[in-house]
Amino acid sequence: LEIWPMTFDTLAVSRALADAGIDRGHAEAIATEIAAAANHGDHVTADRFNAGLAQMETRLIKWVLGIVLTIAALQTAILIAALRLFATT
Repeated sequence: LEIWPMTFDTLAVSRALADAGIDRGHAEAIATEIAAAANHGDHVTADRFNAGLAQMETRLIKWVLGIVLTIAALQTAILIAALRLFATT
């Protein structure tokens, strides 16, 4: 999986922040940090999110199926024990 850096116009962002009343130096620092975070590569794409979601769904289905089978086995054991108890009396 190859991730391409996002394009981020730090000049436009810093100007917009400065126009909104933020000190120009602070606006430039904020824009630089946003660009660094956007280009870091740890952001989640839709494909990565969907793959993780599918993996979680599979794990959940396996877990629920295990619980259902365990409950069915316990109910069967209780039924057999009850039948044995009533069959001897």
